[in-house]
Amino acid sequence: MVLSLVSTMTANTMLTENEMAGAAVAWLRERLPESWGVGPTARAEFQSAPERPVDVAIDLKGPNGTFTTMAIEVSRTFAPRDVDRLLGGIGRTLRTLAGHIPILVVAPWLSERTQELLGDQGLNYLDLTGNALIRLDNPTVYLQTQGARKDPNPAQRSKARVQGPKAGRLVRLLVDVCPPYGVRELAAAAALTPGYVSRLLDTLDAEAVVERTERGRVKSVDVNRLLRRWAETYDVFRSNKTYRYLAPGGATDAVQKLASANVIVAVTGSFAAVRLAPVAGPALLVAYSDAPQALAQSLGLIPTDEGANVALLTPFDPVVWDRTTTDTGVTYVAPSQAAADCLTGNGRMPAEGDALLKWMAENEREWRLSTLPKPAMLDKQ
Repeated sequence: MVLSLVSTMTANTMLTENEMAGAAVAWLRERLPESWGVGPTARAEFQSAPERPVDVAIDLKGPNGTFTTMAIEVSRTFAPRDVDRLLGGIGRTLRTLAGHIPILVVAPWLSERTQELLGDQGLNYLDLTGNALIRLDNPTVYLQTQGARKDPNPAQRSKARVQGPKAGRLVRLLVDVCPPYGVRELAAAAALTPGYVSRLLDTLDAEAVVERTERGRVKSVDVNRLLRRWAETYDVFRSNKTYRYLAPGGATDAVQKLASANVIVAVTGSFAAVRLAPVAGPALLVAYSDAPQALAQSLGLIPTDEGANVALLTPFDPVVWDRTTTDTGVTYVAPSQAAADCLTGNGRMPAEGDALLKWMAENEREWRLSTLPKPAMLDKQ
């Protein structure tokens, strides 16, 4: 079976490019009808070296003599940023040839973000864990399968992961403030070391959620994608210590009482989101507090494990207090924090997060700062 071959080959980190191309061809042969043919192309422009545009090209021959030539681009690693490089390299060359030459990207593993970008650009892909999308017009082919969501053989890298309080702090700053800015400026504003900021920016740049100049300054940020990327490792009810309560008068009544609370508190989740992007009446109050038990007592909340309509959170990081706003005496977290919290919440919260992200994209001037805030005390961790 090809699948077992692919699994065996995936475990081997010393595969040659020819072996990976061979695995891709075998994968196609197994999934296409027996009457179809898959083999090396006879087109002259792919035969002469060194002028040939790619090392491997195949013909897929369908019924009634129809066929298409596909160029195979094999890479040991292929990150989101490589999509643009591919389009500007062999992609441009293949467009100059007679007819449209589709490209098949083959790699040991492709991340979900990479798959999304390849698909958006009309590029075919196949990794050796089984993630694949192949779309051809003549002959008509549509194949899509799902393989590993995580890299089975992650490389040892010095880049930082988009995970933990420090990553969340930098993500919040990148989202909340319009570029351009440099590593040291970001580090000072976020109270982080320049080395850590540089490594995390390397990761985000490779994943094509931030774009930098040749000197390394951030010149653009994909706000939607960056917040969704953070949400892959952050969880509002797990990353923060959570206390659940029942408000006898309901969640809306509890929100109104926050205006007279004697502790610092900031509302997030549904109530923060629907202020800006109404979806439906919120039923769960989620709020940050450094003294959740004292706050619960002042609001008359009842501790409960089931049927809670209030969740009080001890913040994962002081960044939750940054760029808050106050409305009728109640403090709300910044839209970026509310969006991340909703995306990782339960019930209607993810849908509310989606709506809030749409509002943020359409109303950037209302919430995003034009310059970085004043430098904070450096975090020595």
